[in-house]
Amino acid sequence: MRLSRILKFIHQGSLRIHFSQYGEDVILHKLFGSKFSRGFYIDVGAHHPFRQSTTAYLWLLGWNGVNVDANRRAIELFKRVRPDDVNLWSAVVDEATASQHSEITLHSNVDLDLAATCDPELAKQRGTTRSEVVPCTSLSAIINQYGAQNGGVIDLLNIDIEGFDEKAVQSMAAWRFMPRVICIEIYEHNIRKVEPQDLRKASVKGLPVAAMQSLGGPVTRIEL
Repeated sequence: MRLSRILKFIHQGSLRIHFSQYGEDVILHKLFGSKFSRGFYIDVGAHHPFRQSTTAYLWLLGWNGVNVDANRRAIELFKRVRPDDVNLWSAVVDEATASQHSEITLHSNVDLDLAATCDPELAKQRGTTRSEVVPCTSLSAIINQYGAQNGGVIDLLNIDIEGFDEKAVQSMAAWRFMPRVICIEIYEHNIRKVEPQDLRKASVKGLPVAAMQSLGGPVTRIEL
């Protein structure tokens, strides 16, 4: 691990055994192991450089990538902590919404709200009290742009966008580059109910999607 990155981690006061909300980074460590001391991630709905972060451990190892979040303050934190990454302030929505709108309303309750959402129905369920207009784009646009800039290699795609997760991956056919690992948050307990159709098709075609695991809450789809 890089000493300068470890010092930033300690300074943030986020010392813990794992960073991600349900231990996804522990699984990723077992998947990638020492073979990937460096790699490239795209973290969509990144939230915080360390807290509930699926990519923090990988970043400490020396990985870099793209962090995307609809919360401007979150991206300001990423710019300070991970200045060598691309840190993009934007909501990520489905292809149809992105084709019609360049902005969308983000609903939240606090400054760094893990439950912030651009889905109005989900916002109503969560009783959100704040709203602001933020930029928006599609998942395929991010993958195609930044995958190309990294020579077509995406080692990890992490998706946690509160209500748009399944909708966003429906654009998979438009992705020019396939990640080695896809980690996606979906709130269900029956795997058959939550498996997005395009991910199922990708598995049949032999593309890099192989397993789904429930970690006591969201379901994480992983492959290597």
